[in-house]
Amino acid sequence: MNRNNGLLSFMVDDPLDAQPRRDGLRLGDIYLFFWRRWLLIGTVFIAVTAVNTVLLSQIQPRYTATAEVTLVDPRQNSTPIADLLTGVPLSRQVVEQEITTMQSKAFMIEVVKSLGAETSASMLASSGPPPLPLRMLGSFKNYVSGLIRAKPVPETADSSSVSSVPLPKSVPEAAAAEALAEDMLQYGEAADRLASVLRIEQSGNGYGISLSAEAATPLFAAAIANTVAAEYPKFSLGIRSQAIEEQVQLLSGRVEELGRNLEGAETAVVDFQARVAGVNQDNADRLNQQIENLGRSLVAARTEIVTAEAQRNKVRELVAAAGPVAASQVLESPILNDLRQQLSGHRIERSRAAEQFGADAPQVAALDAVIARVEEESALETNRIVSEFATRASIAAAVVASIEAQLSGLEEMVKARSRNMVELAKLRRIADANRIAYEEFLKVATESAQLKALQQPTVRLLSFAEAPTDPSSPRTLLRLALAGVAGLAIGLGIALLIELTSNSIKTGRELRRAAGLPVIGSLSSLRKQRAARLLNNLGTASPLPGPERTLVEEGRKLALFLSRVTGQGGGTTLVFTSAVPGEGKAMAAALVAAALAARGRSVILVDAAQNNSGRPRPVPGPADTGTEIAGITRARAGYWQLLVAETAQTDLSCLPDRWLETLMENLTAEYDYVIINTAPVLSLGNVSSFLHHADALVMVTRWNATARQTVEACIERLRDLRAQNIYAVMTGVKRRAERKYEYPGFMQTVKSGWKQS
Repeated sequence: MNRNNGLLSFMVDDPLDAQPRRDGLRLGDIYLFFWRRWLLIGTVFIAVTAVNTVLLSQIQPRYTATAEVTLVDPRQNSTPIADLLTGVPLSRQVVEQEITTMQSKAFMIEVVKSLGAETSASMLASSGPPPLPLRMLGSFKNYVSGLIRAKPVPETADSSSVSSVPLPKSVPEAAAAEALAEDMLQYGEAADRLASVLRIEQSGNGYGISLSAEAATPLFAAAIANTVAAEYPKFSLGIRSQAIEEQVQLLSGRVEELGRNLEGAETAVVDFQARVAGVNQDNADRLNQQIENLGRSLVAARTEIVTAEAQRNKVRELVAAAGPVAASQVLESPILNDLRQQLSGHRIERSRAAEQFGADAPQVAALDAVIARVEEESALETNRIVSEFATRASIAAAVVASIEAQLSGLEEMVKARSRNMVELAKLRRIADANRIAYEEFLKVATESAQLKALQQPTVRLLSFAEAPTDPSSPRTLLRLALAGVAGLAIGLGIALLIELTSNSIKTGRELRRAAGLPVIGSLSSLRKQRAARLLNNLGTASPLPGPERTLVEEGRKLALFLSRVTGQGGGTTLVFTSAVPGEGKAMAAALVAAALAARGRSVILVDAAQNNSGRPRPVPGPADTGTEIAGITRARAGYWQLLVAETAQTDLSCLPDRWLETLMENLTAEYDYVIINTAPVLSLGNVSSFLHHADALVMVTRWNATARQTVEACIERLRDLRAQNIYAVMTGVKRRAERKYEYPGFMQTVKSGWKQS
């Protein structure tokens, strides 16, 4: 039993890793990846580096010279409130403005003029066409730009006439525009080339600016930088002077306009005051005093009315209750007081006379008459006083009506006066605003005129540019290093892309996982010419070369395993198939047949995969196949060969099942091993016709050629056909490359297995 186990482990050409393999990426996998793809990565690295070297050899060296200038900003000593509010340093704003001016095309034209038109045109001209890759890249860029550029608007009939009409300009502006247009036509191209070789940037965080010029010669690079540094102060001073001149002109016109507005506003105030008399504060105070006095008089009159009415009502109540004499208690009237005293005396005398003479005495009647007369006089006096109260109330009511009328008139006067005061205040505010604006603009205009006279350059030269001794570009070492890094990155990317997109089976473990079958062996790779020569030399006495001898030995191990698992009895049927054509199943079947024949077994190799090359012949009937089978030939290796299509003399797709049944019965009865090479499973083959005759089914898969999905589809097809005893074999294995896909230590495991066997 131990001997058989050792033999089986010797025959299985896919040794297992003793260490359990975990999921995830390991250092060993990275090592194997670089081991497999180092040639591809190195080739891409060398190619990219070589192309970059060729491009560097075609690039003309360039020299860079740098001059430095500084800005003089009058705002340097001011409090940096603007920095705190805007978040941008004032120096940065000033420097960026100056850099923008230096990069303008107008200044570039002035520099070209200073350098000399002929000299600058010849020195700034390109040193020849760029390298071919750069030209191709530029052409592609121009093509893409042309595709995405907006289509030009078609000109209408009126467009030419509108564009030909000149805009209204002053004479100096028109002359300046015409001069600039002529300079653009004459020096525009040279100015563009100059701007492309000039780099202007801020030095640190201060007011310094570096001017770096790049040219084909050191002297011309220094000349460009120095010319720019020397010309910019004059150019900047001219621009500032022109701007101040325009500002002075603008302010002068604005001051004149504001003066006219101020004069009109003050005239409007004077005219309004003359038109509306008495619109001042004194008249308003007097009017308010009159209204206040009338108000007090109105209150007094209304009080008099209330008092008179109250007294009259009180007198009436007393008269109604106790008679006219009782009214003297509330009225301050001497007549009533005297009448009340007289009435009191007469009443006393009457009571005495009545006691002395009796109630009916003449003296008593006389006193009654006197008392009646006094009471009548009291009633008359009381009525008079009541009438006086009514008169006082009427007079007070008339006074109230008069005062209210006066107040109404005064209120209308106040309203009119208020409206006039508001209008006057409005006119005065307009006049004050015009006066303030006039004074401010006059002040700014005066300061601008003084600034024009005191204008100084804002740029000072710090250092001239010296002629460089070494070229600044191309930076050979840096570009070679970048090319090397790019080559490695591109090569690594291509290798990763190949690894990630490749789904072919490369190891026995992958085949076992994809097919779910035991892998019983593998056959080495061999070229077609050598494979054909090997099939012809099997069984001969001539020695075989190393690769052919290795392949024969692998076939022997495969045959030994199949003979053990299927038994030693006669009529054993082995079916070899594959998922798709070109998997090497014919070679595997021939090697197994030769190995079994070498052991003294009678073996026949049935080719059921190749169709009859001639015309299809009539389908054979059951009586056409007897004990003697036509078309069997003997190979040098000792096994017999049978081509089903030639024997049946028809196309394989036309073979009836009964004919195949009779053929298989005759073959299994006569031979120990019947090895059948069938058509691929996923093609329109006949593998299903031989499955129920097979004692073992061998599915052949080519190494690093068959996709996992193909193997899975083939197994699913065989499962659907209820195939049994299926084994997998890998063919075309390149032994030197196989170890690059296995686990680290694979070769040591294989060698140790060979030694133990």
